[in-house]
Amino acid sequence: MTKLTKPISRETGKTYCSRAVIVTLAPAGAQNEALIGLRLKGQRTQYVCALSDVYYMAAKWHGQKEAAARREARKNGVPWKKAKKDFIRVSATIPDLR
Repeated sequence: MTKLTKPISRETGKTYCSRAVIVTLAPAGAQNEALIGLRLKGQRTQYVCALSDVYYMAAKWHGQKEAAARREARKNGVPWKKAKKDFIRVSATIPDLR
């Protein structure tokens, strides 16, 4: 895998307010950390946070969704082993965030 040594920006296919979203990955100085920045094309305001924070939030949200799916399966009398397959299939799709 290539190490992140300099900022890399990419334009996504996602639009927001009819502008493309630009994603930037950048190393955070001498720390063993990376930053992720989001901005709209043609705008200068960039929203930046640590990649470890994004990972933590994603893991936490996934855990909350899995716990809710377990409760729903238990309520409906479906074994978790069977319901987990549906949960993984549904959670693998990326929802539209509009």
